[in-house]
Amino acid sequence: MSQPTRNHIPSAYSVAGAFPTPQRRCPLTLRQRQVTTLFTKIQIKCAAAGGAAPGESSPDGTTTHAALPPPNPNSSSTTATTTTTTSYQKDPTSPSLEDDLATLCSRITSLFPLWVVLAAAVALWRPELFTWLPTRFITWGLALTMLGMGLTMRLSDFGDVFRRMPLLLLLGMLLQYTVMPGLGWLFSRYAGLPAPLAVGIAVLSACPGGTASNIVAFLARGEMALSILMTAASTLAAVVATPTITAALAGTLVPVDAKGLFVSTLQVVLLPVMLGCLANQRFPAAVSRIARYTPAVATLLVAAIVGSTLAASAGAVRASGPALLGAVAGLHASGFFLGYVISKALGLSDKICRTMSIEVGMQNSTLGAVLAALHFADPLTAAPCAVSACTHSIMGSALAAFWQRTTAAEAEMQVQAVKNTEASDRRQSE
Repeated sequence: MSQPTRNHIPSAYSVAGAFPTPQRRCPLTLRQRQVTTLFTKIQIKCAAAGGAAPGESSPDGTTTHAALPPPNPNSSSTTATTTTTTSYQKDPTSPSLEDDLATLCSRITSLFPLWVVLAAAVALWRPELFTWLPTRFITWGLALTMLGMGLTMRLSDFGDVFRRMPLLLLLGMLLQYTVMPGLGWLFSRYAGLPAPLAVGIAVLSACPGGTASNIVAFLARGEMALSILMTAASTLAAVVATPTITAALAGTLVPVDAKGLFVSTLQVVLLPVMLGCLANQRFPAAVSRIARYTPAVATLLVAAIVGSTLAASAGAVRASGPALLGAVAGLHASGFFLGYVISKALGLSDKICRTMSIEVGMQNSTLGAVLAALHFADPLTAAPCAVSACTHSIMGSALAAFWQRTTAAEAEMQVQAVKNTEASDRRQSE
């Protein structure tokens, strides 16, 4: 057998088995050696990885590379032409701009107490940052908040809850419009507050449940369906209940325009909620996309309303701060406590008791601030409602955190008890 001469250099393509070994004995240039060596490495790596080698189609068909042509030993060209055709497909699992925006809105909503407290602090420190907001902004801001609440419901939801838990819904509304007005009467009479602030406490106690209570009920592991429908039902009942109770509690202190309160409550509560429900029922696809962002918008609107209300009477609020804060905190703390205790005394489950406590203790203070600003001459009347927005948000969040930890501890104890029982059964069987 003849031995190869020094001019015969085995081609790298023959190592990879892709092309036949060149039979002609001719030297390769340095550039050709580099190209063939690189191509061999690529083929070996592709084969080891189990993927498609150059010149083959990838399994998903998204990328195709044409193979490097074998260098022609007789050619004087020192370059190799590579043709590459690449097509890209968008990863369906990658988040879209809409998803990113929804995530941002969710984070804004989860920090609801923070925005309210910041707005209140800025309003008391630099009132001029909020006093430029007109009164109609407060009215329209609350109307948009109520519209956002209506977009999350349908008219059929009310019938469903009445069929499933009518007594619980009626009990919640009864506690809402008896416990809190009774406490409001006590604090407005005996807290030693000036007349405008006492009237503001009365207005606050006559308001329905606040929309923030739904977030707190979720965090506290409460009954979410009951919480949402209790808030909606008490809001609808507020068209009649809030003006009537306010006139009864505050009528002896200052003149109360019950008819004007009724019309304003109808305009900023009932009509937006009904409009939202009808829109959700008629255009569910479009509303489902919009509803992802409405809670964050409502959160920022409530913070702006609180800041604007406090800024209008910042000096008086600072002067009577401790007494006002004590009265408002006492009103909400008593509402949380009595809502839970009364529900527990009636033999309801702990989950329902938490929901009742939150719904009774948290008021729609934004509605109270709007009604007070529209129908009472003294701007100080709206101050208790603005302070309430901060107070009940902080107290409700703290209570939810406590119940959340308690629920987790109880669940862990139950799991451990089950494990101990199973271990005991195994030992007895052995």
